[in-house]
Amino acid sequence: MKKSDVVVIGGGLSGLFAAAVAAQNGKKVTVLSYGAGSLTIGGGIVDIMGYADGNVPFATPIEGVKNAPEGHPYTFIGEDTVKEAVEAFKKMASAEGYAYQGSLDEMQWIPTAVGTLKPTALVPRTMDVAKMEAAKKLVVVDLAGLKDFSAPMAAKNLGLLFPNKTIETVKVPELEKSGRDMTAFDTARLLDRADIRTMFAAALKSKAGKDVCFIVPPILGTHASYVAFDDITKQVGAPLVECAAVAPSVTGIRLRELMLSILRKQGVVFIEKANVCGNIVENGKVVAVTTKDFGRQRTYRADEFVLASGGFYGAGITADQENVKEVVFDLPIVAPARVEDWTNAKMFSDAKQPFAMIGIAVNEQLQPVDAEGAVIYPNVRVVGRNLAGYDFCFEKSGNGVALTSAYKAASLIVKGGKA
Repeated sequence: MKKSDVVVIGGGLSGLFAAAVAAQNGKKVTVLSYGAGSLTIGGGIVDIMGYADGNVPFATPIEGVKNAPEGHPYTFIGEDTVKEAVEAFKKMASAEGYAYQGSLDEMQWIPTAVGTLKPTALVPRTMDVAKMEAAKKLVVVDLAGLKDFSAPMAAKNLGLLFPNKTIETVKVPELEKSGRDMTAFDTARLLDRADIRTMFAAALKSKAGKDVCFIVPPILGTHASYVAFDDITKQVGAPLVECAAVAPSVTGIRLRELMLSILRKQGVVFIEKANVCGNIVENGKVVAVTTKDFGRQRTYRADEFVLASGGFYGAGITADQENVKEVVFDLPIVAPARVEDWTNAKMFSDAKQPFAMIGIAVNEQLQPVDAEGAVIYPNVRVVGRNLAGYDFCFEKSGNGVALTSAYKAASLIVKGGKA
């Protein structure tokens, strides 16, 4: 295997975006991915910072960044880098034909599958909540055979949130006789077809009219494009807003397709099913990582490495009753000393979960450090959910930390380690 400038370990948003930024700036990049990361469950949106301690929502995403607590990744990523990362991502997505909208100065409160609202920062055009907010009537689409989405429940809860709006549902017959319950992804694949889109739009037209907005599950096509969305919107004659729903996340799958398309055009080498299990160190620097699959070991050499293996959620960090371990470089983990202190008494509470904040300590250059703050490997950068100090689920900060830490890591590599 030829040597790369950069090897990225992990195929989630942090890994893919780090690879894209490095490649865009002339680096030869290889991505080693064992799976799809959390993109398929992450909703396809970019949360930056939604809630402060005590479950208090921030007014804007940038307010959340500015008020991140001590030790949070945003404190060493930096406000300016967060702004640059957001603009870089939006520019990439727009150039690919799947533009994202939103900003750090306005919170986007998107509807969920159960009719609640979730704070986020950047959304695809299918989730333009301004259309929902401007409408006088919200019509929730009740698609026969679609599991994991209850239109009556969503309509009831939206009615509590928007007492001055009329809330209704519209019944849509099965789009195809399958003999089984359909997932959102199954339905989105059907709506990739023009004939099915026409059938779907025809069912919605009876409720269309002035000041109406349709709330739909995330089913408006599987591809990172707006072909299905624009076609259905035009036929219906009223705006549609997709809600956030449970996995598999169609909007997350679109985001992954977007990033992979960018990497292909940049010439990034993408190795799937690459189980990175070890490393080679010479003179205090990592010179290669090794993978082992089906009994065969491969070696990937590079000058720089980005660790984007997903923490607990991507099995980049593992734990048992005895140890917590980072699996590629055996980096030290920041965690409560006693396992009993890893959780709150209440799983759903107004406080963060200690286990969610377990991760790798880094310096401002995103290099891993030991308990005394000494750099362990100067040519390794740690990004995304491997980082210690934040509870992405509680804060609603997951893809934001992924995106911004990835951007900073890649930018440091491009600039030769200079901030």
